[in-house]
Amino acid sequence: MRTNFPVIWLRSNDDYDHFTDQETIVMEKRIEEIIKTSGDEITIFDLMEDQEIKKIAEFFELVRYPAGTIVLKEGEMINYIGIIASGELILERQGKFVGKWITPAIFSKGAHFGDFSLLLGRESLGQLRAVTDTELLIITHSKLETFMQENPYIGIKILKGISSVLSIRLKHATDKIVFLS
Repeated sequence: MRTNFPVIWLRSNDDYDHFTDQETIVMEKRIEEIIKTSGDEITIFDLMEDQEIKKIAEFFELVRYPAGTIVLKEGEMINYIGIIASGELILERQGKFVGKWITPAIFSKGAHFGDFSLLLGRESLGQLRAVTDTELLIITHSKLETFMQENPYIGIKILKGISSVLSIRLKHATDKIVFLS
């Protein structure tokens, strides 16, 4: 996992091992609460029960990016799935002309990114920039794979959720192409 995340709480970074057990419990509960209260907004968890959400919440990190921060550069390899807990990210792609950015999408609370790289081992399809102060829930691909090996039934639900989101995005992209033609 990248170690240059602006950190609220990041379990995997040794610099932040100074959290007490109580602080760890509080942050884990906060992550779980974010996932639960986002309800319909985080569609990859739509099929999961509360106890399943509690299980996967333990695998997430919570990070913050100030407005204007480049969260991910176009073409950069990504080894995690990010879910917007609060704030807004804009997806930008380099246009035909140098310095000209095209905005294919704006993501708000509940949206996720990084699923293409999980399934295809690919780099970022564009640059992600925080429009507002943004909090992200992050789970590395290796942690997600470990979780799914230990909890295959829940893993199937997560993959169904990701597939659902990808199919909706594909439909929107197809609709745009048809509209423009």
